[in-house]
Amino acid sequence: MALSPQYENYEYTAEGPTIQSQSIVECRLADWAENRILAVGPRVVCGEPEVLSGEVRYGGKLYFSVVGAAPGGTLVAAERGVEFSHRAECESAAPAQKALVSLRIEKTERRQEGRSVIVSAIVTATIRLRVPSQLSCLAGGEGVVCNFSPVRVPHTWLCSGTAELEEEFDTDYVSDVLLHSEQVYITRAVCAAGCLDVSGEVNLGVLAGREGEKEAVSYERILPFRAEIPCDEAVTGMACRAEASVSSVRLTCSCDEEKNRCRILAQIEVEIRGKVSRSDELQLPQDAFCIGFESKPVLEKLSYEEPVCAFTAAERVAGTAATDANVDDSCVLQAAALCTAEIAAEVSEGEILAEGVLSAVVFCKEGELPKTVNVSLPFAFPVRCDRARKGMRAEVTAIASGVSVRRLREGELDAEGSVKLYVTLFAREENVYVRELSVGEARAEEGGAVGVYFPAAGDTLWDTAKKLGKTPEEVQAADPELQFPLTGTERIVVWRRKKLGA
Repeated sequence: MALSPQYENYEYTAEGPTIQSQSIVECRLADWAENRILAVGPRVVCGEPEVLSGEVRYGGKLYFSVVGAAPGGTLVAAERGVEFSHRAECESAAPAQKALVSLRIEKTERRQEGRSVIVSAIVTATIRLRVPSQLSCLAGGEGVVCNFSPVRVPHTWLCSGTAELEEEFDTDYVSDVLLHSEQVYITRAVCAAGCLDVSGEVNLGVLAGREGEKEAVSYERILPFRAEIPCDEAVTGMACRAEASVSSVRLTCSCDEEKNRCRILAQIEVEIRGKVSRSDELQLPQDAFCIGFESKPVLEKLSYEEPVCAFTAAERVAGTAATDANVDDSCVLQAAALCTAEIAAEVSEGEILAEGVLSAVVFCKEGELPKTVNVSLPFAFPVRCDRARKGMRAEVTAIASGVSVRRLREGELDAEGSVKLYVTLFAREENVYVRELSVGEARAEEGGAVGVYFPAAGDTLWDTAKKLGKTPEEVQAADPELQFPLTGTERIVVWRRKKLGA
């Protein structure tokens, strides 16, 4: 029998490596040596990444909002921005690939240089590569028997866009906006025809000065947003995910001294990055052999991760907070600012365990001088999810809102606040298929016109056909009474065709 294996190729998008990279970004505050820095609020905006041979180049702009105390105790503020760029090495990176970059601030530090103060931050980048790939597999051919099964092959497209928010709100009379911070999270992301429909919230925190600029007061506003991000490949019902960050903020403060009121206008732009994916179901060979010849299939693994579901959750957390400074009865608590929630998640059957830390900077007044205390409140709580299964992975975006801090005991602070979560649950799917068939020598024909095959318990129709060197159709046609999988007690009679002249 002539042998002629045939092969086919399919284009798809593979998950490339995930790269972690860090860079230190610095900014100079001129003539700040006499001021005592109380708090630094960093915000990072990601630029457009570029994938080159062996590396990924990324960058953006880092904004520092700084609050300090002048020698007389007056609160002073400054905001500076600095551009940065960095490169992350990756041997498999190539120009045809796409990169999805997420940036976060790990920590901030400051040091004095002459009459200037240098503020710095460690920026950590998580880079996920999307790699155009080709799947080559055995498709059959003369003398080749294949066991085909459906396999889903992923295709992924990236998209991005912006949402603009504008909100006015009234506050008590304040002299100046000292510090602002923004937390953003997604509440909903779905695919529609030609776009990614994304909704979310921005939690705007404002720290302001009042009463001679020695008193601090904080305000908080939840600002909802919605945007349709163009994506030509998007179709209703496709799997998707999205993440968002604040790219620009403009606060305008107008005061009415007669009414002792203040109005703040917030103009915010949110950058949204999305990924939509589709899985095509292909019939790929899971196993194969050649009739009458020794053969060995060469297997390839196809694995990818796709979102199973996404949902929001919220939990109120409270307890004794850890502090980095002593807080005794001489300290008057004024306001909590720069509130954040860092969180990690572990998936088990039917639930997700959320563990993290709620953090804030508390502005105080010790005598006539302002000071700050960093507080952190650890928490852990389960989030019910019927679709959660052990082995899945959860990505969680969290923000802190409604944070308050009070002193109940000497030297201790109690903190409480709401933690809002956006949870995306992912499942990993792995499939094995036959990439090619290695063909060896012809099998020696067994003598005798009749043989008896003793199967093993659990053998399927394919197992039996492969061991007998026949097609599954031939095995089933020769003995229609066989029920698969076999019990091991069956006896299969094999009739061999007698050659002429033998």
